[in-house]
Amino acid sequence: MERKSNIAAKFMEQVARKSVEMASQSRCMYIYHQPKMPAELKNFKK
Repeated sequence: MERKSNIAAKFMEQVARKSVEMASQSRCMYIYHQPKMPAELKNFKK
């Protein structure tokens, strides 16, 4: 059972990292609303 939860946790981590990476390389879809990104987010850019 622990192995299955470990696989699920790794999968969720990969999804979270990929979504952060995509968010760091894109802009907000609204023209006048682009919030400031945290400095740590720049570490995820390629």
